[in-house]
Parts: sequence; structure tokens; C-alpha cells
Amino acid sequence: MSHNLRLAFIIIGLVIMGWFITPTVKWYFLTSEEKKEESNLSLDEMIAKGYTKEQIDNVQKIKRLRREAVNLGLDLQGGIRIVLQADFNEYANRIDRNVSSLTEEEKIDAMERLITRLRGRINQFGVSEVGIRKQGEDRVVVELPGARDPDRIKSVVLSQGALTFNLVDSEASATITTNDLLLGVFTNTAKIPEYDKQVYFYNEKDDFGRRIRGIPIFINKEPSLEGNALINAQVSSGEFGEVVVEFELNNEGALQFAEVTAKNVNRALAIVLDDKVISAPNINQEIRGGRGVISGGFSLEEAQDLARILKEGALPINVSIVEEEVVGQSIGADSVAAGSKALLMATILVSIFMIAVYRLSGVFSTIAMLVNVILIIAVLSPLRFTLTLPGIAGLILTIGMAVDANVIIFERIKEELKIKTNVADAIISGYDRAFATIFDSNITTMIVSLILWIFGSGPVQGFSITLFFGILINLFTAVFITRYIYEEIIRLKLVKKAGFLFI
Repeated sequence: MSHNLRLAFIIIGLVIMGWFITPTVKWYFLTSEEKKEESNLSLDEMIAKGYTKEQIDNVQKIKRLRREAVNLGLDLQGGIRIVLQADFNEYANRIDRNVSSLTEEEKIDAMERLITRLRGRINQFGVSEVGIRKQGEDRVVVELPGARDPDRIKSVVLSQGALTFNLVDSEASATITTNDLLLGVFTNTAKIPEYDKQVYFYNEKDDFGRRIRGIPIFINKEPSLEGNALINAQVSSGEFGEVVVEFELNNEGALQFAEVTAKNVNRALAIVLDDKVISAPNINQEIRGGRGVISGGFSLEEAQDLARILKEGALPINVSIVEEEVVGQSIGADSVAAGSKALLMATILVSIFMIAVYRLSGVFSTIAMLVNVILIIAVLSPLRFTLTLPGIAGLILTIGMAVDANVIIFERIKEELKIKTNVADAIISGYDRAFATIFDSNITTMIVSLILWIFGSGPVQGFSITLFFGILINLFTAVFITRYIYEEIIRLKLVKKAGFLFI
């Protein structure tokens, strides 16, 4: 490859990498903490705070910048990690099957649909990088870096999202007395009027604002309308300024809803979510158009969560939390500091070694090593990579790998100098002869990192990705950048003897 062509490759590569790394530099060094906090607001929250269209557009630009930058993982910025267990026994009962009769394909399909629904619910929280992945056959790991409210996250994740509209038996409900309740639990089952009725409970707030089981209410077992007819839900304000959730039904649901309300004027219609009555408004007239309102003394956050649950629909399979971890922001900051310190120490120590052994050539290799680290971060930006502690470990290992190629080259040049008097010829020959060795050794490591990338998960993948691209870029810096520096020195006739390079 000619000298000018090598220069063209370097310029093109650096320009592309500069373009890639720009969002990361802007986000971490040019964006204020206030703007970063603001980027966590959801659209509903911005509207509720009275943001103008221009302000919302500005926040959306910051959100896009955050998505394009290299993100910090749960262990570096804190957040929430939850492991969910899927209940295949309940799933089999729901579809009138025995759990042992479920095929692997059916289980895989159910888990994929579960992950899709969970992702739709959680993505709207505005956290920087939601991580949802399957673990084993029946578990899902949910990681939310930057999330600060575990109770809210759990309520959204655990909500089955099964919505129905059921007519209320007001007369039967009115017969319930305090004697029928024991510690908040309905005990007098003799008062259930007919076989087609069943007892549910209002979802009420206690003095601390927690959602608890309230008074019992009798409703029809057969729902008048299923929640799968719902196509949209959003937060709005009610007649008296209270927070409500507006919903919209599809065409078939709208016709069914109009028919139900027309036939049951002056009756209460219970809105039931996951076997809890959210509200039971009275039907004053026929409701056409497929639009309605759900009210229940919601806070803004509760209404937002309910809207996102209803929009995404019911989970295909019930889940329970088997592991829960909340990583504090201070712990994440400590991890960043420790990782940065380790990276800096590795860079300094390797640089000292290279300069001490190879003098000026060691300086060249140190420059290439620093460029190598910057280029790795640049490559990871468009991949939407999330940097974790194992990822930092991969970067540190890459620093050692980055100078490894230069060590091979320098030692080869030393051997060539023993048999050649012309320094320029020895340098060129040393590079040419060392390339095959460098290529072979790096390719084998890249193959291992690819295997870890494909078959590993979580932290293992983070380590393998940084290692893979680190080695790839190492080849670029060794073959193009350091070689170009030497060729330029030779072209300018700065090399008179080997001692000039202190090799």
C-alpha cells in the first residue's frame, strides 16, 4: 500500500470516528446536569409541567443525544435490577393445557411476547438504557440504569394488565355491612346473590397513599367488554381538574360499548384491572364513539403507569419477582471513579514501560495506544453500547493488547537492523515481516471474543465487545498510524541511524 493511500485511510477513519464520538463528548462534557435530569422526563410529565412545544422539542433533542452516546450501565450509574420468574403452570391452565404438554416452541413464543410487552411498558419511563433479556428457560432480567423508584417499577412490571368492564349489582353490594368484613377481607360468602355474580374489591388508598384492598362489591362474572378492544390510553384532566385516564376502543369495541351503555342506563359499570376494581362509574347515558374515562383518585404517576399498562395490553404470562437489587447512585459513582483510576493507571504504567524500553519508538506506540482507546469509544457510540465494569476491564486489557503489536514490530526491526545497514529498509522490512504474526495472534483473540459475544450474556458480552473492537482498532493503529509516522520520518530523511529511534 502506498504512503498516500495509507494517509487517506487514516484521515477517512479518523473523520468517521470523530463523527461517531461526537454525541458521547457532547453528552458527558457539554451537557449540564440539569439538562441530563430533564431528559428523564416522559412526554406526559412534560405536558403536565406545562412545557411549551419548543421546550418539549429541546428535551427530545437531548434524549436523542443521550441515545446516541455510549451509556453507563447499572453498575456505573446506579439503578434497579429485577429478575422475573414466569409462571408456566398458570399459563397452561389459562389455555386449558397441562404444563407438561407445552412444547419448547410454545414456551419460547410466550417468553418472547412477555419480553416485548415488558419492554413497551418500561421504555416509557425515560431511563437511559433499558436492559431486558431472557435468562434460562423461564426467567427475565430487567435492568434500568438511572431508575430511582423501585416501588413504581415493580407495580408496572408485576401488573398483569388484564382489563375488563363488568356490570355492578348495586343492590347486592348495598347489603354488605362491616360485620361481613374481617381485617379487610370479605368473609360472608352467603351474601353472594347468584351464581353469575362474584365479589371483587375496590382498589383504594390508605392514609399513606398506598393502594390497598377496599370495600367489596358484587359484579357480573361475565364481562360486558374485554380490555383487548382498547387501542389507546392517555392521561388527562377530569371535570373538576382531577387526574384521569382517557381510553379509546377499536370499532368493534366501540359498538359493543355503546350497546352495553344504552341497555344499562343508571347502572354502575365496574372497571376491573387484575381483579381489582379501579372505579365503578354510573352510566348516565349511552356512550358512543368508543371513548371513555377512568377515574380513581390517581396521582399523576399512577395515571401515567395505568395508561402505559393499558396501551401495551395484558402480559401473556404471569410473572413474580425472585431477585431484586437497587444500586445507589453513589455506589455507581464510586464504580466509575474506581474504573477510571484503573484505566488511567494501566495507561500510565504501560506508557512508562514502553518509553523506558523503546524510547522514542515507545512514545509513538503510546500515542497509538491513546488513539486506540478513543477510537474504541467512538465505535461503541453508534452501536448504542452500554459501558459496564466488565467493559472497562475489556478496555484495560485492550491497552495491553494495543502495545503488544508494537512490541512485535519493534523486536522485528531490531532483528532486521542486525543484517541491514540501511535503517529505513530495516523499518519497512520489520513492519512487513511482523504483520503476519500480528494478524494471526489478533485473529485468534477476536475469534474467542466473538464466541463470548454470541453465546455470553450481560457482563460477559460487555467485556467481549470492548475486547473485540479494541483488537480490531489495534490492527488499524499498528498497521496504519504508527507505520505512517515511521514512513513520514523516512520520507523526510530524519533517520540517519538506528540510535535516532533509540531502538
